[in-house]
Amino acid sequence: MNKKILFMDDDPLALYSFGSVLKDAGYEVKCVESPELFSSQINDYLPNLIILDIRLGNTDGRKICNELKLTLATQNIPIIMLTALSHEEISRMECEADAIIGKSLDSANLLLTVGDLLKN
Repeated sequence: MNKKILFMDDDPLALYSFGSVLKDAGYEVKCVESPELFSSQINDYLPNLIILDIRLGNTDGRKICNELKLTLATQNIPIIMLTALSHEEISRMECEADAIIGKSLDSANLLLTVGDLLKN
């Protein structure tokens, strides 16, 4: 059975490009553009891993991440945060994510991070 990834980003291009990379690697991927639809998708889709953008319009992905890590039903799901912020800005973040990586990443780095988190 393929591992399931729930991916939320308000940028359709990022959803398409990163989603395609993950699907081509054999993962089942559900893409969501709206924070309002996200919580219902977690319960319906039951992902093995979640990828969230940090800046989601008027919503902060870090807040969503931290809430997921405090919720019993979702606290053990690995979360990767994506961001266009600089490495310096990323290092100052307080977030319970399992990994934070820049959006300028190459697909090999994304796949390596996803693979590492899904092994556990």
